[in-house]
Amino acid sequence: MVDDADTTATDDSSDKGPGESPVPLRAPAAQIQLTTTLLSLPTLAERLSYLIDHESFCYTWRGEPVLDPEVIAEKPRGLKQKRVYPPKIASWVERRAGAKSLSRAMIYSYAAGKTRNLRAPVALALADFWRIDARLLDPSVPSSQLEDLLDDPEGLNDLDRRTYELMTRIGFTGVRPREVQSLGQDDVVQRMAFLEVLQAIDRSRSSPDTEQPPSS
Repeated sequence: MVDDADTTATDDSSDKGPGESPVPLRAPAAQIQLTTTLLSLPTLAERLSYLIDHESFCYTWRGEPVLDPEVIAEKPRGLKQKRVYPPKIASWVERRAGAKSLSRAMIYSYAAGKTRNLRAPVALALADFWRIDARLLDPSVPSSQLEDLLDDPEGLNDLDRRTYELMTRIGFTGVRPREVQSLGQDDVVQRMAFLEVLQAIDRSRSSPDTEQPPSS
């Protein structure tokens, strides 16, 4: 389980440049639940405030970042949870979207409702940070246009579901279940070859010389 001493809120987060977000991946059901929650909030300020308060955490295990939601759910001993505060989020966005794209003051201004619209590069970078669709940061987009975000992967066949799970696990967060179904259902040989590529990428993410958390 997570040690109490390791869950202390901190201003620390990944400073390794504009690489992958330190926020962990989500299980499909959790992604759908977050999408539903954000769609229920009518303003940008409310959506940003929710994300800052509830979705801005990262995890490490023995000094290495942990992105796998299954590992986090198991809470192996030594797993550390860290809060990523708005200044660190702004710094990450600046590295992703460019210098002065989002200052510390600006992110607080957005969350307070003083500014109602995000510039496109900032919206895309924030969406990358929280691993959500950028359209969720534009409350003017009708919910009817975001129904694809609520697709339930449980409706997929075994091959499609495994493909979707691996793509999500690797970090293809923009992929929807209905898009996986459109990859070419009739060509099973090519689909299996693609699945093998995904499995190889997934395996390569873990170094054979590095001890991994239980479910990695």
